[in-house]
Amino acid sequence: MVPNFKINTANGPKPDDMIYDLQGFYIHMMHFILFAKTLPPEENSLWNSEGILCRFIDEDKNIYTSTLEEDGYEMSLKRCLVYFERVEEFEKCTLIKSMLNE
Repeated sequence: MVPNFKINTANGPKPDDMIYDLQGFYIHMMHFILFAKTLPPEENSLWNSEGILCRFIDEDKNIYTSTLEEDGYEMSLKRCLVYFERVEEFEKCTLIKSMLNE
C-alpha cells in the first residue's frame, strides 16, 4: 500500500518544511528502502512494482506521486539519518548506518 502524506506548499520550497507528518515520512522511506534491499526480487515487485514511495496531497487536494529508484537509496538513507539524528532516534540511526554499510 502506498501511503499519502499531506503537504502545505506555502511552507516550501524545502520538502521537510512542507510535509505535515515528517517523522512518518522518514520512517516510511527507511522501511521502503529496507524492504527493497532485503526482499527477493519476485516478492519486492509484488509490494511495489513501480518504485512508488508515496503520494503527497496539497492543500488544494492535488496529488503528486513520488518515486524512489535504487540509485537514490543511498542519498535518501543519508537524509533519513540526518533527520533521525536531529530528533535523537538513535536506534533508527544505527539501522540506517548498517544499511549504508551493506
